[in-house]
Amino acid sequence: MTELLKKYLLIKWWIPLLFFGISFIIFITGIILPNTDFGFNLFAFSILTLLISSIWQIIKGKKKTGFALLSTALTPIFALGFMAYLFAGTMNKPDEKLASERIEPLIREKTDLTIPNDFEILENLIEHTEGAFDSDYSIGLKIKYHESEEKHITEQIHNGIKSKSEKGIWKRNLNGFDFEHNENEINRAEPFYFKVDTLSNTIELNLMHL
Repeated sequence: MTELLKKYLLIKWWIPLLFFGISFIIFITGIILPNTDFGFNLFAFSILTLLISSIWQIIKGKKKTGFALLSTALTPIFALGFMAYLFAGTMNKPDEKLASERIEPLIREKTDLTIPNDFEILENLIEHTEGAFDSDYSIGLKIKYHESEEKHITEQIHNGIKSKSEKGIWKRNLNGFDFEHNENEINRAEPFYFKVDTLSNTIELNLMHL
């Protein structure tokens, strides 16, 4: 048995390489025993086999073949390590806040509503999506405007109700108004919920960047 393994896994260097390629395909596609760890475990075993074979080839003086096998085996190891590093980085991202000078332009960009600059920030938080490898995040924002500014704000909303906008439509609710965004390309990437509460003089924005 030992001689057989030595012959086919060590001396014949192309067999571990072929095994590595086949196990990689199985791991990526999941064609055998899907929804289990079989593909990953098989791929990990093939990497170990390839490492052992590369060391054997180097010891036996076949350095070019050995280092070629070694570089092939180390590539997925470094790739997985890099992905783990990125994942750890996203887990440790601190929560942030939206800069105050960005609040008014963001609301205007999304709804065409112009708000006064002297508002009070009640809630302001940017949370990065847990486990995401890219820049997925959500914004939770709640501000309070002065009662004297309500007429200016509601006039814009009433004008928006009468006219059609590519960005969305205003709808009345018991406490004020909701803005329902259109399902265009921009809003599919950044869906949001926006409301104006005229009873509490507050504006709320919840946005998800995908």
